[in-house]
Amino acid sequence: MGEIKVTKENLSDTTITYLQMIQATIDRMSTSSAIFKGFAASIVAGVSAISFGNINKWILLLSFIPVGCFLILDIYYLRLEKRFRFLYNRVRTGEKEVDFNLNPPKVKEILKLNEKANVRVKDCVLSPSILLFYIPMILICAVVTIMSFGGYLK
Repeated sequence: MGEIKVTKENLSDTTITYLQMIQATIDRMSTSSAIFKGFAASIVAGVSAISFGNINKWILLLSFIPVGCFLILDIYYLRLEKRFRFLYNRVRTGEKEVDFNLNPPKVKEILKLNEKANVRVKDCVLSPSILLFYIPMILICAVVTIMSFGGYLK
């Protein structure tokens, strides 16, 4: 199937409006992702700072819970964002009619149309935006906790 050349002239006003609605949703999800990363970084920085104080070592283990929760939420929103991007591309190329429905297609539907679509949970977990941020965060929490239990932080 050939690529459809999309120009402003062959997009109707309703299509442009629909695309703007979808894009606004995608923007909100990427903003949420940035907020989750900011909260996770703040938690790790806070835990690292208080680890040098005289606190209960077991409190440091609690830092893994919110970082893990933000990781799961970030993966969820990245997956949802990818589904909306698929919807956006289908509307943009004229493969989907303009019906102003903002429900993204299900993952199974996307994979039927494109087996190589990266909308699986595994694809989102392996995304650089997840791996390159959360692995260092978890490692920092682990190192601080291990150093605290090992008696290196006093």
